[in-house]
Amino acid sequence: MAGTLMTGATIWAGPTCDPQPGWLLVTGDSITAVGGQDTPPPPATTMIDLAGCHILPGFVDTHLHTTVVGWQTLGIDGAAWTDLPQALAAIGAAAAADPQAPWLLCWNARPFRWPQRRLPTAAELDAVAPGRQILVSGVDVHRGAVSTQAMRTLGLTTLRAQAGDVTRDRRGRPTGEIWEQAYGEALARALADAPGSLEDLTRRALDRCLALGITHAHEAYVAPQQHELMLRLAAPSAPRLSWAVGAGSGLLSPAPGPAGAPDGPYGAASREAKLFLDGGDRCAVCLPARALGRLTLQAVRETVAARHPGPLRDALRRRSAVRGRELHLQYLRYAGADLTRLLAGYLEAGIRPRLHALGNLAVRQAAEALRAAGAGPGAAVIDHLVLLDPATVDLVAASGAWATYQPGFLTTFGPQIVDGGTDRFLTVLGGRQLLDAGVPLTLASDHPAGPLDPLGNLRHAVHRTIQPAQALTRVEAVRALTTTAAASIGAPGAGGITAGEPADLAICDGDPFTPATRVTQTWVGGVPRHSP
Repeated sequence: MAGTLMTGATIWAGPTCDPQPGWLLVTGDSITAVGGQDTPPPPATTMIDLAGCHILPGFVDTHLHTTVVGWQTLGIDGAAWTDLPQALAAIGAAAAADPQAPWLLCWNARPFRWPQRRLPTAAELDAVAPGRQILVSGVDVHRGAVSTQAMRTLGLTTLRAQAGDVTRDRRGRPTGEIWEQAYGEALARALADAPGSLEDLTRRALDRCLALGITHAHEAYVAPQQHELMLRLAAPSAPRLSWAVGAGSGLLSPAPGPAGAPDGPYGAASREAKLFLDGGDRCAVCLPARALGRLTLQAVRETVAARHPGPLRDALRRRSAVRGRELHLQYLRYAGADLTRLLAGYLEAGIRPRLHALGNLAVRQAAEALRAAGAGPGAAVIDHLVLLDPATVDLVAASGAWATYQPGFLTTFGPQIVDGGTDRFLTVLGGRQLLDAGVPLTLASDHPAGPLDPLGNLRHAVHRTIQPAQALTRVEAVRALTTTAAASIGAPGAGGITAGEPADLAICDGDPFTPATRVTQTWVGGVPRHSP
């Protein structure tokens, strides 16, 4: 029989991804047959001995930002900055080294780990790089800081934004700190002015996905004006490529409704629109009222430990309200009735809504609005669900929505959550809680906010130090990053390693849950797209 026969490996077979020793036959672009070690393999034109290896369905990352990741190679990486003075020194050095760059782009800053708990002000950026256009982005890609010249270019005083998205001093003047919609529009302008080809940079990001075993990359946000570019990338694409559309003005701006969505295909998945119900650090959270005192005390303790008022100042500036027995940290970007109408419009147009809801208050709003809009099972996706409570999980289950969360956030943002004390009251990335409630669960990276490495994300989902009772089993984790993930976006591969399914494969040199294991081959449609 013509085809390629792989033998000697452990195969995570079928839609349930059950690991078993056996063999796998690939003919053309599809899987022809799968057998256990007790079943004689058929003859084949090509034989590959994969003794000791594991063959998994190709990883389907249903939430990443390849159109942002590419630009990060052209900027300054601030992931290692430990405080504000170090960040300013690095920005000053970069400005001196490249005096002609239209923008100085700084990425991956982690101010929540700095004693100051804030990004630089415009005045501080001006002092180290006078007259330059500078954008410093937080690692969550939801907040940033800009210089005075950048504020002039952006028209920051008139920029459309929700109240509080532009931080102002006591005299009402912008300080340079920007959040959410204002940050998203600033990022869009800076990238539009930056040198480099978005198409080339995105292609490089997709090549990196292939090297990690990702056979399908689902871009979580594309501006409508970038839709044609994505179609060009998707035509010859490996990995498979699909995307959600959002507002044209910026990543975090309100969704325009179905009239603003381009017609036609959205790559290798069904049509999708992105909506942000809350923010990143500014998420919408509901806690027991008694949490107010404990969270304030925790901020005081951090302030004393840091020998800096940053932690307490950061806690006090959050918008909060006590309603009965609940403490609401308020940052909902839609009124409930408005969201329901918007969702109903997308659903009627055959467009799947993907709802960013990080805090339980936003997740609650997402689930209630989907039910009010008449969404059927699997008609929408709720993203992140970082902070949950049992009642909200029940609402998600009743809504019929898919849930996608990022286990890599446990390392990137988990310490911040624990330091703030929120984990005492809410479930953090409650994968077990969601699965036990019957919610169809998928894993994703949200790269660059979270680590792209799918093997690492599998391990984080299974081996947890924060609330270890929320861990998934190995099979549940693999399923959530492969077959269930494909089903959630209407993409090929929902049947996994089964006869008749696309031959999209991630081949590892050992057990995927062993830290030393790496992806050695990535096959897309029966073709090895990455190999040694």
